[in-house]
Amino acid sequence: MYLVCPNCGVESEHEILSFKDTKGGKEYVLRCKNCGYTYSRTVKDSKMIDLKVIFSEQGKSYIKKYSTFEDDILSVGEEIRVEGINSLVTAIDSSGRRVQKAAATDIDTLWVKRFDTVIVKISINRGERTLSGEVVAAPDEEFYIGDIVEVNGIHGVVHKIKTMERFVHRGGALAREIVRVYAKEIREGRRKY
Repeated sequence: MYLVCPNCGVESEHEILSFKDTKGGKEYVLRCKNCGYTYSRTVKDSKMIDLKVIFSEQGKSYIKKYSTFEDDILSVGEEIRVEGINSLVTAIDSSGRRVQKAAATDIDTLWVKRFDTVIVKISINRGERTLSGEVVAAPDEEFYIGDIVEVNGIHGVVHKIKTMERFVHRGGALAREIVRVYAKEIREGRRKY
């Protein structure tokens, strides 16, 4: 669930650690995933509901469920945990239409993809040929210009990174933003004795 944290002031995902029934509602113990602050919050008469989720993982889809407060608002691009797995909301169906965000009670189906790991595509230039491959990375893992990458035993040095918005020629980018990493083969010289 996304709330404004009283400690850091950022609207971020919160993990429900525990809850108990009180008069007119429930008292939740929550942890902010942005700063780690743990606090309790009483929510009056807000019920938890289960949403139907189409969960995608490496080309396969499964039907799962996601529990949230009925008055929670979910958005495309938001990160949530579906049955304990970090997931990214990719689409929302509400009243027979695709929408960018909706209240939980208005959501027919939530479309998500697994997001605890991402696939980063890599191309290593070997002169007249280019070798393509993939590596598995954490979404927040950073790739930098000058890094050494490996595809099928061939090593290359990163010289360009294409993100969803631009090409990176200096610095780096997060794996979640990368479309492709471009590298040039490192040719190991022969030692002379």
